[in-house]
Amino acid sequence: MSTAASTEALPAALRPLQQWAAGERLGSITHVSQARIDAFADATGDHNWIHIDPVRAQAQLPGGRTIAHGFLLLSLTVEEDVAALAGFPGIAHVLNYGLNKVRFLAPVPSGSDIRVRSQLVSLQPRQPGQWLLTQRRTVERIADGEVAVVAEQLSLIVVAT
Repeated sequence: MSTAASTEALPAALRPLQQWAAGERLGSITHVSQARIDAFADATGDHNWIHIDPVRAQAQLPGGRTIAHGFLLLSLTVEEDVAALAGFPGIAHVLNYGLNKVRFLAPVPSGSDIRVRSQLVSLQPRQPGQWLLTQRRTVERIADGEVAVVAEQLSLIVVAT
């Protein structure tokens, strides 16, 4: 874990955020139901049968179950951080700034439980009052600990003035 800015260079509002982000954080368990997969398919227009057809999946997919969309799993990596980051005093707002890297490594069958691991990669100044928070996210299946998704996510932190 590296940070471009030392703790002394950080605005006071960001010091608690840096401490929070520095340690590995383990998210709560999230159930990936077929209903959630179907809703994601409807929202994105991705109706590939491997996601939404349990009958065909039972006959044709290893394990016999549909699998979650990779982008559904990726979207679940921000859920807990949104609430946490918004709760730090002195931060005006937090914006999703994008991704550096994403890999979909293993399928997550419908009905699975997952959790997200998060860890600070860096916290760097951008413009006055703006800091770029980079975190490594790992989505793992609870049943066997298999890593399904690895991503490097970016958040733009805007300090209240």
